[in-house]
Amino acid sequence: MSVIETKYFLNGDEIRPVNADEIGFKMDFTKGWTEAELTVDSIILANEAKQMVINHSQTIGFHEGIPLSVQVGGLTLDYYIDLTDNPTFSGVGDSTIEVTIKRRKAINWFRNQADGLSFEAINKTNLINTIDVPYLIVKDNQLELLISLGISTFVLVKALKESVKEVAAAASDLANALPPTISNIGAFIAAMINLAARIVYTVALVIALIKLSKEILDLIFPLKRYLKATKVLELLNKGCQKLGYTFSSTIINEYSQLTILPVPLIKEKKSIFTNLFTLDNGNYTKGYPTANDTTPTLGSLVNFLEDWTQSQFRVIGNVVHLETDDFWQSQSTVSITNTLNLQDARENQWSYNTGETWKRYYTHYLTDASDSHTLDQIEATDAEYSTEPVTTLNADLTTIKGLVDISYPFAFGIPKKKLTIVEKECVPYARLADSVINAFGGNSNLESRVKGRVGVVQISQQYYTQSKLIYSTGGKQNLNFQNIIGANVIYQKFHKGNQVKENFKRIYSATVPFSTANFEMLLNSNFIQDMQGNSLKISTFAFINEAKSAEIVYSVESDEAFNVKTIAINV
Repeated sequence: MSVIETKYFLNGDEIRPVNADEIGFKMDFTKGWTEAELTVDSIILANEAKQMVINHSQTIGFHEGIPLSVQVGGLTLDYYIDLTDNPTFSGVGDSTIEVTIKRRKAINWFRNQADGLSFEAINKTNLINTIDVPYLIVKDNQLELLISLGISTFVLVKALKESVKEVAAAASDLANALPPTISNIGAFIAAMINLAARIVYTVALVIALIKLSKEILDLIFPLKRYLKATKVLELLNKGCQKLGYTFSSTIINEYSQLTILPVPLIKEKKSIFTNLFTLDNGNYTKGYPTANDTTPTLGSLVNFLEDWTQSQFRVIGNVVHLETDDFWQSQSTVSITNTLNLQDARENQWSYNTGETWKRYYTHYLTDASDSHTLDQIEATDAEYSTEPVTTLNADLTTIKGLVDISYPFAFGIPKKKLTIVEKECVPYARLADSVINAFGGNSNLESRVKGRVGVVQISQQYYTQSKLIYSTGGKQNLNFQNIIGANVIYQKFHKGNQVKENFKRIYSATVPFSTANFEMLLNSNFIQDMQGNSLKISTFAFINEAKSAEIVYSVESDEAFNVKTIAINV
């Protein structure tokens, strides 16, 4: 294995940092996926390289980084000099400058940009495609409201009948006062005022009756309305494109129908008369999440998906990936020669990942106090598991502890699963109407419109406060959604590997022979194999040029957590 020659290029020109001999290469996977990085956060420049930095600050300014490329064999690591991070001059006559360097267009850069990138901003340049989601307003106290409205309607109708009679009487009184004369002018004015008052009162009763009729109609046969929503895959594609990447994920491809229904917004208020005679109540969504939603930025959506799938976003080249460990493990092509980590004693030393042990593991979606339907299928919203000893000698000495609490920032959109009694009664009439209309050359499909209400998202009032997650089938919530994206289903698919028994590992540190080719292949997967073909998961990695070796910390699966089990508490 030959020593890797490291070259540095500042804005395309080759340079050599003063501290080049101190610079190595490292990778740290303990806090999620990372790329290969230099072992230093700053470089020291002198002579021409220093002058290049000064010239950049005086012509371009301090708020644009300077490209820095580091070549290691056939691999290029892209960095940039960040002049906003305290460049420091030192030495006689300011002979050197120390500047902070950061990875360019890497996962940390992607995350930093994604955290501040709203879907509003994305849509301005990368139009986000939306879908229409039908919904019904089905109030939770429907029966009580129907009874109350029925009584009110009865009272109003009765009052209206009496008012019409009084209008007629007032009109008769006015007629009797005609023509107005000096002797009856008082009676004429009083008759006019009385008639006007009765008419105003009657009109008010009519308006109230129209409003009540609308409310009763909406209760018995709620109007199917529409809100705009966006599929998660579309949001990820457009967000990554905005930052100059493409997106790839076998996970999200599998959940391609996963859709976010944002909270409703309010249009400009209409006049009282417009509201009276229209069924459009002025709410809408932009389709994509806004500042009113739980995932208003690309970064917040990324964080949710990592929690939801227990996966990690990785940037490889110009592609952003979201995959599980199993995916990357299958991509591993690097093998190492086993070495003892205690060479002097000719033996190995290891520890265990007992810090990842948990007593309670709780995953849960949100419910919405403004939409009582989110409680209708509460069993799908959370999953709770507990780690328990199989056998104990002293119960008070049990050391299992720890809490994992993962909250998903969405409430479910609850679908209408069946037709109401009234709707069922309407089906034969709709079918009859279709047959009559179509017999005369029409194209009626009223029956399907009635039956098509099944699967439509139902909400208890016009405005809800929590963003909704649906598994869209033609815009509707899949009737079987709880078996696709329910909390326990997601736990079993993505979280089960975190159970203490399944996740128990031995942790080793070792210095192993390593080559440039090994180093380049490791950039795409933090899994390697030993000489026996065992899969090793790397936690930290440092490549040492001069020694032609790497210092690694890695984990190996262990079956030593045999006296614990995971039980379901609430699923």
